[in-house]
Amino acid sequence: MFRFHLSVLTVLIMFFATTSIHAAEKTIDGKIKSVDPTKRTISVIDKDKSLDLELSKNTKITAKNKSLNSNSLQAGQSVRLKYHDALGIVLEIEVLSPIEKRPELAVLTELDVNGEESNPCLSADGMTIYFTIKESSQQTRWIWSAKRKDKESLFENPKRLIPAQDFTVSDDGLEMILFLNRGLYQTSRETVEDNFKRPSRITTAVIKNGFLAGPCLSSDGLTLYCDSMRKGFGPQIQILKRKTKASNWSKPEPLQLTPIGKMKYPYVSRDGKYLFCTGKDISQGSNIIIHSGRDAQGGFHSASVLNIEGITVRGIFPRYVAATNELFFAGETENGNGELKLMVLKNFDPEKLIPGLK
Repeated sequence: MFRFHLSVLTVLIMFFATTSIHAAEKTIDGKIKSVDPTKRTISVIDKDKSLDLELSKNTKITAKNKSLNSNSLQAGQSVRLKYHDALGIVLEIEVLSPIEKRPELAVLTELDVNGEESNPCLSADGMTIYFTIKESSQQTRWIWSAKRKDKESLFENPKRLIPAQDFTVSDDGLEMILFLNRGLYQTSRETVEDNFKRPSRITTAVIKNGFLAGPCLSSDGLTLYCDSMRKGFGPQIQILKRKTKASNWSKPEPLQLTPIGKMKYPYVSRDGKYLFCTGKDISQGSNIIIHSGRDAQGGFHSASVLNIEGITVRGIFPRYVAATNELFFAGETENGNGELKLMVLKNFDPEKLIPGLK
């Protein structure tokens, strides 16, 4: 009789314990607000309510029946989450929305030489790159070009084209604006396989007590952006216009921008929504600035410093390729000797990475 009562008591204890455990488990469909894989913490929004939980070593994370680790979790993802209410520990996470690749910085080592590489300029599809090389054994800086098969491939077969300091190339690859001898020059070629002709000076591209440099052509080839170095004014972004590609360029006019540091090396995205440039600051170095909010006069009234996951991206000649979601620029490597090298920020989407862009 005693054994019978003891057995019943044991069963009841196990029943209530099991019931209590299952009662503490909850499942919600929500969206990740923030996640820190190092601290093993995650915040999830459930019906406008933020829930702060802890990730354990045994937390099961999957997406389409494929196992993932906590580094795959990203803010903004929709998830189905099972957690222990009393302990605040996540038991299972099923990722419901697509996993977006994080921005990844890479050095274009395939184009590295014994010297300095700078001024990247990309074709619309991102498959051809133009850039300058200043070899340590030479005084002249040359423009080179190289091609790749797709955005995951290396650039190959570099070809030397023409000497210049700064430059820009038209979308069809047939026209080039160069900065030489403290002035802007233009040159062209018949096909992309031909050599460029000897450059001629753009006579209207002059500014009092200074000079224009850092040229950038718009996608239609009818607007030329550049920076000006003028005594008493400091660096400014200027624009020149022409009616057709055969017309003469207008005189430079200052572009209305929100000033952040000494702005140089402008580049306007092919859709005209963003102006990228470098904001030089004595204390912080060369920050990459993204201007947005274009007005009817062509100016940009909003500006943001480019930060990726809390780290400020520094470099010059930023060039955005929307077709491949890449941002190319020239910067100093962490373990380098101070020379500029070509870099690319892959998986780059300005609207997602920079809050408040319009």
